[in-house]
Amino acid sequence: MASETKKFHYAWLILISCCFMFAGSMALINSIISVYALPVTEALQIKRGDFMFMLTTQAISIVISMPVWGSIFNNEKVNINLAMTAGAICMIACPLLCSFANNLIMFYIAGFIGGFGISACFTMATPVLCGNWFAKKYRGKMIGIASAFAGVSTIFWAPLFRWIIAEQGWQTSYLINAILMAVLILPWTLFVIKRSPADKGLEPFGYDPNEKTEESAESNLNMGVRAKNALKTPAFWVIIIGVMLTALGMGWNNSQSGIAKELLTGTPDEANAAVVGATMVSAAALGNLISKLAMGAMIDRFKLGITFVVFQCVWLAAFLLWYFAGTSAGVLVAGGFCLGFCNAPSRVGWAVAVRRVFGNADYSKIWGYVATGSSIIGGISSSLMGWCYDYLGSYMPTLIIGMVVVVVIAILGCIASTFVGKYKWEDIEPEVKPAE
Repeated sequence: MASETKKFHYAWLILISCCFMFAGSMALINSIISVYALPVTEALQIKRGDFMFMLTTQAISIVISMPVWGSIFNNEKVNINLAMTAGAICMIACPLLCSFANNLIMFYIAGFIGGFGISACFTMATPVLCGNWFAKKYRGKMIGIASAFAGVSTIFWAPLFRWIIAEQGWQTSYLINAILMAVLILPWTLFVIKRSPADKGLEPFGYDPNEKTEESAESNLNMGVRAKNALKTPAFWVIIIGVMLTALGMGWNNSQSGIAKELLTGTPDEANAAVVGATMVSAAALGNLISKLAMGAMIDRFKLGITFVVFQCVWLAAFLLWYFAGTSAGVLVAGGFCLGFCNAPSRVGWAVAVRRVFGNADYSKIWGYVATGSSIIGGISSSLMGWCYDYLGSYMPTLIIGMVVVVVIAILGCIASTFVGKYKWEDIEPEVKPAE
């Protein structure tokens, strides 16, 4: 049955679910870790790089679990609500364990357990669910809207948890973190999420049986390149390298408080460095919000390559501002806003590129492989930035590296766009049909 775009469609509940998962997952663990970094390292007398290694242990579990989640989203016999809820509980356990941590090992265990949930609720859910529930002409925009809620929430989470840490301490703050995550995510994973429109006897929102053949193929959930064949293509490796480089943005995002403290030393704003750092995180979250909304809309309207170039130019501005003029609070906050644009290619641009190049049929598996690379680099990036400061005494060398990285990503985005329509898609039946 074709979808009726003039009537309420269940796809909107799926979109709302994805919005809440973005607001309550990565945003409440990794996006605000910069707010925790200085209080925790100073209280426990540990190095910043060693504390940030928690994200590396998280990345290890994401790498382990990503292929599993790819198969879960492809397997129609698996109860998606129970699977997603189990993932959410693992993710909630991360800040809960951190609230009782008194040594690095406990933080590392918390990060490892949390990674199993992040791979499900953050990395996999929105690209797969929005891709399944919305037709091609809406897909990029909806992924952008859902992804933007990671930025919307972080705008408020960063100053809120900075205040809670100042008033109640970082351990109480982590406990509140866990409770908030449970409230935001569990109702949706338990009762609302459905794998695809077929589960409700529907077509994707916006589906038109009379649309052009090539567009119809992009809306057909059974059309695409098999995962095993996709891995043999140059396009796959261009995309995965681009995704991995883009994931380095997490390292700079999580180091903003430290960057503020370094650059404001000896200036009139030195005493307010902690506040400026938290404001930078919020500004980056605002940039995250705007960029994801804009990128989703731009991809639906323009070519992938053009969109990537525009967004990388804004990201480049962050490093230029910090390196050449980062001695005032205003410039640092402006740089934080520009840095927020690194998240749109990571969560919107590359996800859409994979679907445009390889189709829908094995998307969850292919995106799972690609996102694994992202998780590896994203997980070690914060540790690398922290160790750079610990051993070199400055974040400045990383900013020069960043300038090169953003240019390379723009080039890879342009190359990836040339592969759209190059590979033959075939009709692939679901891996496992529902039991009779």
